[in-house]
Amino acid sequence: MILDYFRTYGIPMASGVCLAIGISVVSYMMFSGMAGSILLVAAIVLLIAAIYSILASFDTFGCLAAQHSESDFIEKEAVEVTPELLHFPEKKRNLVYIFLESMESTFSSKEEGGAMEQDRIPELTALAKEGVNFSCDKKLGGAATSRGASWTTGAMVSQTCGYPLMISLTGKNYKNAKNAFMPGAGAIGDVLEKEGYAQEIMVGSDLTFGGRKMYFEQHGDYKVYDYPYAKAEGKFPKDYYEWWGFEDKKLFDYAKEEILKLANGEKPFNFTMLTVDTHHIGGYRCEDCQQAFENQYDNVLSCSSKRVKEFVDWLKTQEFYKDTTVVISGDHCTMDNNYIRESYDGSVPRRVYSCILNSAVAPVREKQRRYYSMDLYPTTLAAMGVQIKGERIGLGTNLFSDKETILEKYGDEKVQEELAKGSSFYRKKILGEKK
Repeated sequence: MILDYFRTYGIPMASGVCLAIGISVVSYMMFSGMAGSILLVAAIVLLIAAIYSILASFDTFGCLAAQHSESDFIEKEAVEVTPELLHFPEKKRNLVYIFLESMESTFSSKEEGGAMEQDRIPELTALAKEGVNFSCDKKLGGAATSRGASWTTGAMVSQTCGYPLMISLTGKNYKNAKNAFMPGAGAIGDVLEKEGYAQEIMVGSDLTFGGRKMYFEQHGDYKVYDYPYAKAEGKFPKDYYEWWGFEDKKLFDYAKEEILKLANGEKPFNFTMLTVDTHHIGGYRCEDCQQAFENQYDNVLSCSSKRVKEFVDWLKTQEFYKDTTVVISGDHCTMDNNYIRESYDGSVPRRVYSCILNSAVAPVREKQRRYYSMDLYPTTLAAMGVQIKGERIGLGTNLFSDKETILEKYGDEKVQEELAKGSSFYRKKILGEKK
C-alpha cells in the first residue's frame, strides 16, 4: 500500500526533483554563460512545478487562502442537538451502520444511474432499490461531498455529527490523546449513549489513524475493535498484516460475532463498521475476488458488493433484525485518481453511495433530493423512529422530511465557498479552541 502511494504521489515528485538536479548539474558542468543560466532556470521551474502539482492535488492553496477570511454561515445554519430536540420511540431500535470505503453510486451502470457501461456493484444497486436511496434524480444517487468530508475521518465525522471536519493549520493536534476531539459537536454516539445504547466501532486498520479512535471514544464511549485489538485477542498471528491490518473477509466474520454478542445483551445497540478493501490505490484483491474485469479495482469493487450483500442477507435471518435499522454508506468518493481518469466519463455527477434498510419511517420524497453526507446524521435517527423537532441537527437535515437541505437551499457553490472560509463559531463552539 505504501508503495502504491509512492507510485502515485512520490514518483512524480521524485522524478521532477531528480530531473531538476540533473539539469542543474549538466548545465554547471557542460555549459557556461547564457545557455547554462537558461538550463538552471528551467531546472528551478521544473522543481517548483513538481512540488506545486502535489500540493495542488490536496487543495493546499485553497485551504491556505481560506484561513484568511471569515464567515458566519455555520453559526447561522447550525442547530445544536439537545434533549428537547429529540423524541425516541418507546421501543428503541438497534442501528447497524456500515461505512464502505470509497464507495460511489458512480460505480453502478448508466442504466441504473451510475457511470459504468457494466455495473460494478450490482448487489449494492439492488439493495439501494430495495431500501431507501435518496437521489438527485429518479435513478440511483447519493450524497454530494462537502469540504471537510472528502477523506475517511472527515467523512465519518460528517455523517455522525452533522458538521464537516475542518481543522486550521494552527489548530490542535488530534494525534495527542489529551486533546478533545470536536467537544462542541453532539454526535450520534453522544445521543445514543445518553439513551442507554451499547456501542461498538469495528475497522480493519488501526483506529488511531486520523484521530478516529479519539472521536469515537469521546463521542459515545464506543468499544473499539480494530487491528491492534484483534491482534491482542489472538484472532490471527502477531505478525499478520494485510493491506491496512486485516482484510474485509475477516472484518465481516468478526462483525457477525460482535453483533450477536450485542444482540444478546439487554441494551439496544449501535454497531458501526468500516470496510477497507476498496481503499485506493487499486484496492485489495482477496482470495475470493473474481476476475470478471480487466482492472483490479473493478474486481475489488465487485467483490465488496457481493460481500456486503451476503452480510445483509445474514442480518435479515437474525431475530433482532426486525428491530434494527441498517445504514450502508460510502465514506467518501474514491481517491484512486488513476482509476477515475480511466473509467469515469463524467456522464453523471460523482456521489457517495447510500442506502437505508428497514427504516421505521417512509420518506416524504426519496428522489429529487440534493444533500451532503452530513445530512445522514439526522436522517439516520429518523430511520430509527426518532422524531426530530425542526428536522435539523448540526448542518444536517432529515431527508425523510420535506425540509430543505443547505445544499438545496443555497446551492453547492455557495455552501462550499462558505465552508472554505474560517468560522470563529466553529473553532470555538465545535472545535473548542480557546483562542
